[in-house]
Parts: sequence; C-alpha cells; structure tokens
Amino acid sequence: MGQSQHESVETGGTELFDRYTLPKVALTIILVASLAGTTLTLRLSGVGAVAVVLAKWGYLVALGVLVGGLCWKHLFVRPQDLDDTGSYCERMYDRFESVGLYAAGALALSGVVVLPRYWRSTAGPAVSGLTALVFAGLLVTFAATLFRSGSVDGQFRSPLGLAAFGSAVGLLVATAAAEVSLRGGAVDIVAVRTLHLLAFALWVGGAVWNIFVAVPVGQESPTVPVVRAAGQQLERFRWVVRFVFPTVVVTGLYQAHALFGWNASIYLHSTLGRVIVGKLGLIVVLFVIFKLCPMWRACSPIEGVCDLEELGGGEVSGDD
Repeated sequence: MGQSQHESVETGGTELFDRYTLPKVALTIILVASLAGTTLTLRLSGVGAVAVVLAKWGYLVALGVLVGGLCWKHLFVRPQDLDDTGSYCERMYDRFESVGLYAAGALALSGVVVLPRYWRSTAGPAVSGLTALVFAGLLVTFAATLFRSGSVDGQFRSPLGLAAFGSAVGLLVATAAAEVSLRGGAVDIVAVRTLHLLAFALWVGGAVWNIFVAVPVGQESPTVPVVRAAGQQLERFRWVVRFVFPTVVVTGLYQAHALFGWNASIYLHSTLGRVIVGKLGLIVVLFVIFKLCPMWRACSPIEGVCDLEELGGGEVSGDD
C-alpha cells in the first residue's frame, strides 16, 4: 500500500471514528426497548412501582455493560492486532475500567432493590442465595481487576479477567432463573430467558464499548495500525450481531407465546400486548439501522478500503 493510500486510510480512519450517529441512535433504541421489556415483566409479576422498574432496568443494563464489555476485552480486542501491542489496547483497557466502574456501582446499588425480590420466588432461598452469591463474586472479581497492574498481554484473558467474565455470565443465568421462578415458569422458559438476556447483554455491552471506549481512544490517534485494529474488532462483533438479532426476536416471540399465546386481539387491545408489539417494532427499526450504518457492513468500515487485508490486517473471522 503506497504512501498516498496510507494517508487516505488515516483520513478515512478519522471519518470512521466520526460515524457514530446511527450507533448512538441504536443504543438509545436498545435502552428504550429494554425499559419496555423490564416494565412488562415486572407488571406480569404484579409490580408497577416506577422506582422498582428503574432499579431492575438499571440492574440489567449495568450487567449487560459488564458482560458485553468483558466479552470485548477478552475476545474481540486482541493485543496481537497491533505490532506495537501497548498503546491502543492499553488505553482501551484503561477507559473500560472507568466505564466498568460506573456499571459495577450501578449494579451494586440496583441489586439492593432487585435481589431481595427473588426470595419470594417459587424456588425460595435456593435461587435467591445462588444469585446473591454470584452477584458478590462478580463485584469482587471485577474490583480486583481494577487494581491489577501489568502489561496488556498479561491482562488479556488473565485468570482474574476470565473469572470476572464468567461471574458476569453466571449472574446473568442466575438472574434469568430467578425471574422465571418468580412467575413459576418451567425449565424451557429459563433457557429461553437466559438466551434473551445474553443476546441483550452482548448487544448493549458491545454498543457501549464501541461508543464510549473504542471510538474516544481511536479518535486520539487514527493511525493505520489503530484503524486496522478497530476494523478487526468490528468484524468480530459483526459475528455477534448475526447471533443477536435472530436470538432476540425468536426468544422474545417464544416468551410472548408462553405468556399470551397467539391470540392477535390480546396484542392489539391490551396494554401489555401493545408493549410487546412496540418492542418488536423497535427491533425492526434497529435492524434497519444496522443495515444502513457503514460501521456494520461486511467489509472494511473505512471508506475507500474494501477489505481489511488492504490494510495488512489479514483475514478476520469470528474464530481464533
């Protein structure tokens, strides 16, 4: 690649990190849809207090930021993407620590409201105790990662980092089980609810990482290696998007059917039914946004570069 193309790529890199209007809109829609879903599930459990709804929503969003963010840190952001493994990854790691600290704080505060409700579940102290134990484990392991010093290579997929990631996923599974248990649901509903929350977590966590971690860091130095590494991260996340969209839709429809069946009049003439329809409509809007947004197309996100290989990045896939 010649000098002129390097210069055009660096210019395109600046434009790449400025192309975040649609992703910000998408994140807003994701949060609105999740608030609607949280309101629906709590109403079905007989809870309508605004404070409880906001606490539960904050709990799920904060957990999603940690699950998705730790997934990015240990799966999608790889030090070997850069010849100089230090600066770009290190600055992203540092920035995620700040974002994650806020998320962990929000999770701790909202957990004070959310966790006691699980004592009233059909499984009683068993599911509530397990959820509380994993909750504490996540906060402790994540806090420990904040005080861990070392090289980027040492932090990448470190035992402590993977323990925090595993604890986050474990809390998500325990939360799904506790939620379903509150309504006396069956095992299949627990599995579906888990998949639904996991897809949401990867979605919102990936969006937060891109908008509040990768982009601000990339804007500081949109060089060829940084642009290439950013493109490789996005390409890996595109594999997640392919999983997220169908999973959210299918699991959402499955849960709706378990609650209301397929009687169209319920979805058209009841408040809760219209919430489900509205949430599905927001998912459709998100699908359109991701199809339109240049950040998510199956090619290099840099204008004028059709393939990451043109930047010397090699073949990128969702696998190691």
